[in-house]
Amino acid sequence: MRQDHFERYIEESAQKTVRVGKAGAILAMIGVSVFFYLDKNDLFLEGTLVWRALGFGSAVLSLIGQYMFKSARNRILAFGFMVACLLAMMNGIAYRIFTNPEIARPDAEDYDLLQKQVYAITVGSIMLWLLISMTANGARQFISISGSILMGILAIYLAIDKAEGIGFIATIYLVAAFSFLVMYQQERQEREKATALYELEEREEKIARQRQELQYANENLVSFNYAITHDLKGPLRLAQSFAQLLERRIKAGDSEGLDEFFSQIKSSIGKVFQIIDDLLLLSRIGKGGLELTDVELEPMVRKIWEEQTADDPREGLVLECKAMGVLRADPKLLWHVFANLISNAVKYTRYEPHPRIEVGVIEGQGGKVIYVKDNGAGFDKKFIGELGKPFKRLHSAHQFEGTGIGLAIVRQVVNLHQGRFWAEGEEGEGAVFYCAFPNKIILD
Repeated sequence: MRQDHFERYIEESAQKTVRVGKAGAILAMIGVSVFFYLDKNDLFLEGTLVWRALGFGSAVLSLIGQYMFKSARNRILAFGFMVACLLAMMNGIAYRIFTNPEIARPDAEDYDLLQKQVYAITVGSIMLWLLISMTANGARQFISISGSILMGILAIYLAIDKAEGIGFIATIYLVAAFSFLVMYQQERQEREKATALYELEEREEKIARQRQELQYANENLVSFNYAITHDLKGPLRLAQSFAQLLERRIKAGDSEGLDEFFSQIKSSIGKVFQIIDDLLLLSRIGKGGLELTDVELEPMVRKIWEEQTADDPREGLVLECKAMGVLRADPKLLWHVFANLISNAVKYTRYEPHPRIEVGVIEGQGGKVIYVKDNGAGFDKKFIGELGKPFKRLHSAHQFEGTGIGLAIVRQVVNLHQGRFWAEGEEGEGAVFYCAFPNKIILD
C-alpha cells in the first residue's frame, strides 16, 4: 500500500475505531464493575480487585482519549491500550484460578465452586477474544502484537506454576489463535479493498481531470480563433493604416507628423509580438509536467513585488504580506501565478489615491488558498463567467492595457495543480483573486 493510501486508510480506520471505542469503553466499564461484583458475591473469588481496577481504569482512559486525541494513530492506540489491559486483566484472573491445585481434586471441599470459577474465566476469555476480533478495526496490528505477548507471558507463568485445567486453558488459546487469524484476514482484506477503492477513485479523478483539460483546450481554441480574428487583426490593421498614411505623406514630401506615425506603427507591431509571446507562453504552460517541491511563498511574493513596482512612481503603494508559510507546488509555474496577480493588482490600483494590496494564505482542510486582494478598480460581476479565459478582459483596453492572457495563465497553472481559481469583486470597490491548491496532487 502506498504511503498516501496508508495514511488515508489509517484515518478511516480511526473513525471506525472511535465509534466502536467509545461504546466499547462504556460497556467495558459496566462489564468490569458487574463481573467484579459477581467475583465477590457469586464466585467468592478473592484478589481480583487489582486486575479489575486495571481493566476499569484503561476503559476510562480510552474513553477520554477518544475525545481528546486529534491524531488518528493516537485514537487507535487508545483503543488498543484498553483492549490490551482488558486482556491482561483476564489473564491475571485466569492465572489465579488455574494455578489453584484444588480445581483438579474432585474431593476438594469447594470443588463445585472452583469448577464454576474455571467455567466463568474460560467463557469470559473466549467472549473477550471473539469481541476483540469483531471490533478491533484499525487497532488490529497493535492488538495482535500486544495480545501475543500477553498470551505468551501467561503461558510461561502457567507452565512454571504447573497450572491445572489444561483442557480449559487449551480452549482459551485455541480461540485466541482463531481471533488472531480472523484479525489478520480482516486486515489484509480491508487493505486490499481500500487500495482498490483508492486506485479507482484516482482513475476517476484522472478521467475527470482529462475531461476538464479537454474542455479548457476547446475554450482556448475558441479564444485563439478570436485572438487571430480580432486581437491580432486590430493592431495589424492599425499599423497598415498608419503605414499607408506615412507612404502618402512621404510621396507628397510632407514630413509633418511622421514621428507620430512611426511611433503608432511600432506600438501596433509591439502589441502583435506581445500577443504572440503570450499565446506561446500559455501553450507551453505545464507541457513539461509538474515538478513539485516545497516553496517558501513570502520570499517569492516579495521578490515579484520588487520587480513589479521598481518603476512605479507612487510612494503610497503598499503591500501587506501575511504569514504564508510553505506550499507544495511547481515553483516555476507558481511564479507566473503571483507575477500575473500582483501585476494586475498594481495596474488596477493605478487611479486609487491610497493603493493597498494584500497577499496571504487561507489554511483549509483539503489544502491552501492563496489570495491577492486590492482596493482598485474592481470589475463588473457580469464578467465572472469569463474569468480566466484567454483574451477575455475584465476592463476595456482603453482603461487598462493588457492582452487578456494573464488570468488565463493563472487559471491554467492552478488547473495543472488540480486546484480551483475564482474571484470576488465589485466595480470601483476592489477585487480578490483566489487560487486553491490541494494538499494531495495526483501525478500522471
